[in-house]
Parts: sequence; structure tokens; C-alpha cells
Amino acid sequence: MTFGRRLAHRHTFATFDAFGRGADRTTTAGAGVLVFSSLLLYGLILALVVTGIWLCMISVPGVVVGLLVIGLAVLLRPRLGRAPKYATEVVEKDAPQLHALVREAAAAVGAPSPRIYVEGDSFGAEAGEVGLRRRPILVLGLPLWNALPRQARMALLGHELGHFVNGDPRRGLLVQPSWTTLAELDRLLQPESRQDGDVWTEEGFLVVWIVRPLLNLVKAVLRGLLWAPRTALAVLVLREGQRAEYRADRVAARMAGRAATAELLDTLVVMDSLAMLIMRDARAGRPVAEWPETTRQLLAEVRPQLAARRDAATEREISLFATHPPSGLRARLVEATAGESAAVVLDSARNERIDAELARHSASSARTLKAL
Repeated sequence: MTFGRRLAHRHTFATFDAFGRGADRTTTAGAGVLVFSSLLLYGLILALVVTGIWLCMISVPGVVVGLLVIGLAVLLRPRLGRAPKYATEVVEKDAPQLHALVREAAAAVGAPSPRIYVEGDSFGAEAGEVGLRRRPILVLGLPLWNALPRQARMALLGHELGHFVNGDPRRGLLVQPSWTTLAELDRLLQPESRQDGDVWTEEGFLVVWIVRPLLNLVKAVLRGLLWAPRTALAVLVLREGQRAEYRADRVAARMAGRAATAELLDTLVVMDSLAMLIMRDARAGRPVAEWPETTRQLLAEVRPQLAARRDAATEREISLFATHPPSGLRARLVEATAGESAAVVLDSARNERIDAELARHSASSARTLKAL
């Protein structure tokens, strides 16, 4: 086992054990380091802007360099986020039951009521804040949503809405530079390769054989200097993110019930198999309303080997750079959570009305899966 793998193993199980003992803390040393490093990076961006303005003011040639420096600051700026490019917003007049359910779930966990989007080809979901006004949004991948049994859908909503109240340090603008700025610098320092359009004139020879290699050497040195801090910050950000995922799972268990949340997480454990089965159903023209039965049958089939499947998923998903804790550990932690009752229950009649509201989007999603 490599050093990185051993370190990931130790951190992953240390975090799991801490949550199992109820020793989780929202404020950690790692979060403090992320805030401090982000403030330094904000200072760097501000310094670039000030330097660029100063260069523009001192001389005419300085304008060119100054604008380049300001452009670099713009490239390194924190990102405000946006809804996924291929997601479709579902407005309340078209889906009043879905919006009412999400509002009820949000109220149950103390989260803001988000705008709702759907994606036709995603076996996932996400929630976040976008734009300068930090508007909350919820994005539901319809292949996953349509494959989930009723109360597991509530667990999914509980988990995603839980991200608004779980103290995830990755989601604030304050720590954005730790997540984005060094990564953007690394992208800018990627080496340039030979281009098909390179010309073999005397000037072209100079660029291809002298200027470009020297530039790539400088970039390589700068990338090497950035590697350690960038890697360290990435690991810290992802460690904090994994703690936030566990907290969101707890929110889901309180809102949707322990059994439904464990069912959702076990669905993630077998997601590779489930995705193939759902795509099979789509290609066979099986009605979307029958997809949850595919999920139930799969979970029933793997139940005797569920412990082994969880262990295998855990070993497969452990990584220093994993954005989520292993799904097998998440399911185990939820099963150890006290309490069984659900704060919000999705009954069959309401579930059917929501399916009817999403029928047009679900049909389009099924066509997309059929074509994959």
C-alpha cells in the first residue's frame, strides 16, 4: 500500500470513528487553515489588481502589462457558481406538488427553499448557492430520482438540503480561493505542445525550438513550487467536505428516517449495477414508474452480500482526493444513528402527483438514456 493510500485510509477511518463516537466538530483546524489560506489568496488577487492599475498609470507601455496583470487577477477570481449547463429549471406553476414537498423538507431541516432543476442523464443530485445573491438551487438527476423508492427520495432531498445547514466550509465565498485559485494557476501553467499550425520559417523555428521550451521550463518550475501547497489545500478541502457529507446524511436520517437513508446510501453502494439496469429498462421501454421496482429487486438480491459489497465499495472509494466518504461507511454510520421516525413522509398519492408533474422531463430523460 502506497504512502498516499495509507494516509487516505487513516484519515477516512479516523473521520468515520469520530462521527460514530459523536465527536464531530463543525469548526476544525483544517477549516481554519482553509480560511487563512483563502485570505492570503484574496490578498494576492487584490495585489494583482492594484499592481495592474499602477502599471496602467505610469506609462503607455505599462498599460499592456498592467492589463495583462489585471486579466490574471480576473482569471484567479472566486467563482460565483451557476446552475449546470444542461439542467432545466422546473418552475412552481409546472410542478406545484414538487415545490411544496421541497419547501416542506427544507422547513423540516431549517434550510432555505431552493430553485429546482432537473438533469436528464445524471445518476446524482446536488445543491448549492449560485450568483452574487447566493441563490440556493437544487439539481435532481432524473435517472436517480426516478429509480428511487418513495421514502428514499425524501432521504435524497434531506441530504441535499442538509448541505445548506451542515457547516460545509467549501460552500462559502470566503474559502473559495483555496478551492479554485491554485487550480486555475495550475491550469494556466500547463506546458504548451507543438501545434499543427507551427510554421517552419526562421521565426517559427525560434518559437518552436527555443522560446516555447524555455517558457515550458519556467512553467514547470512554477508548477513544481505550487504542487505542495495546492495538494495540501486540496486534501484539506476534501477532508472537510467528507465531514460535511456525513453531517448531511444525519440531516437526511432525521428528516426521512434511518431506514430510508440507509436504503439511499446502499443504492449508492450498488450504483454501477443499478445504472446498467436502469439503462436496460430505458432501452426496453419499461415505464419510468416501474424503475423503483428495479432498485428494490437489486437491493433484495444483494442483501445477503451487502456487508461485503459495502466493504468493497469502501476500499474502492477511499482516496485522499475523494469528494465524498465511502458510501459503505456512510450506510453503516446512518444505521448506527439513534431514532427511526421520519419528519416528512412521502405518501404514494403525493408521489404519483409529483411523477405526473415531471412526466415530460422523465420521458425526455428515458429517451436520453436509451440513446446512450
